[in-house]
Amino acid sequence: MTANQTHNPLPTGNDISLPWHLRLPAPLEQDFRYYSRNSAAGAASAALILIAILLVSAMVVESLVGTDILLKTWRPRLFSLMVTGGCLILCHQPRWRDWLQPALLALSFTLSLSGIYLGVIIDHPLSWVFFLQTPLSVVMISTLFRLPLYSTVISTVLMTCALIAGLFISTQSTPFEHLSLALLSLAFVSMSLFGQYVYERLLRKHFLSEHVLYQHRDELHTANQVLESQATVDGMTGCINRRGMEARLNHLYHLLKQNSPDAPERINLLLFDIDFFKQYNDTYGHPAGDECLKKVSAVPLSMVQAEKDFAARYGGEEFVIVLTDSSFNDALVFAERMRNRVEQLGLPHSGSRVNQVVTISIGVSCSDGGADNGDALLKQADEALYQAKGAGRNRVAMMNNQGQVEMLT
Repeated sequence: MTANQTHNPLPTGNDISLPWHLRLPAPLEQDFRYYSRNSAAGAASAALILIAILLVSAMVVESLVGTDILLKTWRPRLFSLMVTGGCLILCHQPRWRDWLQPALLALSFTLSLSGIYLGVIIDHPLSWVFFLQTPLSVVMISTLFRLPLYSTVISTVLMTCALIAGLFISTQSTPFEHLSLALLSLAFVSMSLFGQYVYERLLRKHFLSEHVLYQHRDELHTANQVLESQATVDGMTGCINRRGMEARLNHLYHLLKQNSPDAPERINLLLFDIDFFKQYNDTYGHPAGDECLKKVSAVPLSMVQAEKDFAARYGGEEFVIVLTDSSFNDALVFAERMRNRVEQLGLPHSGSRVNQVVTISIGVSCSDGGADNGDALLKQADEALYQAKGAGRNRVAMMNNQGQVEMLT
């Protein structure tokens, strides 16, 4: 990369090419229609209010010109106001948005055809003004409503044909005036359609840029999740590692102290290690010791069910299980079942002085016992584990609310 080049890792849309017909692959085209509809719906509401004001103003002016003219125009004007009101309702009802664009097209045809009708039937030197509602309708759907280009083109052709037919039928103006109106309308129509083409091309490029950017964000989020998993998960056992355990435990305590709605009722912490694991490694070798760690850790991993609960490898052969929203008695039952299941694995351990199979000792503590933070809770569980090992191992010990260790019998 030279000094004159700039590095821009994010898509801007300038490098995206579109075919002249602007069509995208079918799945993207469907997504774009949804995107375009929602982007246009925001501006449509203000535009419809403006149209309603103009229709009312037109009726006021027509009443000043002559009551006979108002008698002919009030019905088409009232009907146009009713269609405008219906479009306004659709704008504010998201579940009906699919009908908004057809309704806006119906409003455009209503204004165009009513203008052509009034231009034909009203006998007045200024009746040609009504024919201008057709080019104004084209400008409205392409500039104010930003309807899809192909719908706009088809609607414009139909309205222009109706205008030319109305001018041909009308006898209120000279052929020169008819030609001038037709040419003026064609000028309006051609400029409006060209502007709509340019706008939709830019909108489609912006949509594609947003789509690519969303894919980049999704890939980045997935990569971050993988990195976070690699940073907080123990590769051997699949448990949360010590770093992840401390972060989660501190977060739970933070919620508890802040009385957050997501805070757990209490935090129970179980700390266990494998009895005489050093002798296991000495007897069977470190590869067998790694397999032993995997099989023992699979027991708490299979037992932990709640979303906020987790099992973590604290270090070496020591593991931590955190249970939230469980009573202290339930945590003790969990600990005893886990101890029993590990024993029932039947992993041979000839170097153990308490059993011929692999066993664990467990210390249990609870946040109700006065621990103000995760470190204090862990220290209480460690003290209970120490006394469980001193009392003969292969057992569960708990730190009660009085700060004393009791053996579970």
